[in-house]
Amino acid sequence: MSVDPPALILVTGASGFVAAHIVVQLLDAGYRVRGTARGVKLGLVRDHFKSNPSFEAIQIDDIATSDFHDALIGVDAVLAVACPLSGKADPNGQLKGAYDGTLNLLRQTIVAGVHKVVVTSSFATLLDPSFEAAYEGIVLNERLYGQASPEDILAGDRKPFYRYCGAKILAEEAAWSFAEEHPELDLTTINPPFMYGGYAIYPGNGPHALGSTELIYQLIAGDGKSAFPPPSTAIYCNVRDAARAHLLALRLPKQPQGSDVRGKRFLVAAPRHGARLWTETVQRLAETRPELRDRLPKLEDAPKLSGPLSTTDSTQAREKLGMHDYAGWDATIDETVTALLELEKKWKGQT
Repeated sequence: MSVDPPALILVTGASGFVAAHIVVQLLDAGYRVRGTARGVKLGLVRDHFKSNPSFEAIQIDDIATSDFHDALIGVDAVLAVACPLSGKADPNGQLKGAYDGTLNLLRQTIVAGVHKVVVTSSFATLLDPSFEAAYEGIVLNERLYGQASPEDILAGDRKPFYRYCGAKILAEEAAWSFAEEHPELDLTTINPPFMYGGYAIYPGNGPHALGSTELIYQLIAGDGKSAFPPPSTAIYCNVRDAARAHLLALRLPKQPQGSDVRGKRFLVAAPRHGARLWTETVQRLAETRPELRDRLPKLEDAPKLSGPLSTTDSTQAREKLGMHDYAGWDATIDETVTALLELEKKWKGQT
């Protein structure tokens, strides 16, 4: 069934990059929102939305083990957004937060009688954690599922991004398996690629607090630290569009009985992307923001492709979810760079 305003929506990890935008859009649409956060982020979220009586924040210390009873009281739908960022948690914590956190929340939503759940997943779940398929020239869509195991992603030589992708694969598969075992659950996953754009709530001090926008900051870091991101990171979605997809998912009806439970898995990716976007972006930034020229990487240092960059097909998101329009690459990059430069001033104590 459709969950419409003024329904009460629980948003986990409400201070996060996409979650904060989701909260803003929910409030603008007339929903009531209960956001979860922990530590200093709880105060940050409360302070940011303190003027809006339709928002409340509640502390959840650990999504993998915490009791959500109070958080779920009166809730009409859950947006499960919280997840440890790549490289920001120890390997076991990464897996526990993603996998155990997803199942812990789903189990408690069912007990609380809440059946509408939207999980923020990733297009990384369409690939194996090696990400090799991103350079095989294939078309990525919702019918693809990456394969991972706890033993593999926790191996000592695995890089943080590999572990992040593996944890997302296992978490999403756990969610779908749970939905198959609990037909009363109305589950949707939103699977965006790399998300860029401005901030609804500014993160903490230093580049380490950035999510995927850290890839953009690499371009403008300066002091000999500038570098091109991997070509596959040009497969993108503006964070505001990714947030909008979550709101649209609240209006979708449940899958008909007897149909594929996994029918509401949506790859939400902007249509324009390509390996040359990063070099084109550096050239354009040098022209439009001359003050950044000395901070940009040299074009000859752009990484070489190991194979043809794969593309995305977001037809299902367009036809079933209603995602017809996406913010363009240039506008998204400009928005991101402006936000990062403002953040940099804050880091340096200039504002």
